[in-house]
Amino acid sequence: MAVIINGRGLVLTPEFKTLIERKVSRLARLLPGRVEARVVCEAEKFRRTARLTVRLRRRTLTGGATAGDLLTAVDDALDAIRRQARETKERRRRSRGRVARVA
Repeated sequence: MAVIINGRGLVLTPEFKTLIERKVSRLARLLPGRVEARVVCEAEKFRRTARLTVRLRRRTLTGGATAGDLLTAVDDALDAIRRQARETKERRRRSRGRVARVA
């Protein structure tokens, strides 16, 4: 899994980047094939925003969250991506399970 991390308005430490990479790489278990993830962390006056974009072969999953703490925002964005990945997987499973009935 390729992870690209950008910071806007703040400096991200190497330890924080490693933590984000580890959290995002856990998504690879849910997602099939080669995956590319982009994480954009932004800082404004009293809030921190994390936007996460995961590109699959035929689908793009996006999630964003705003919180007072950057790590909380990243966790919330990851939860949104996990939910979308589960829904995508379930949709695929349901469509494969349907069989045309002959009357």
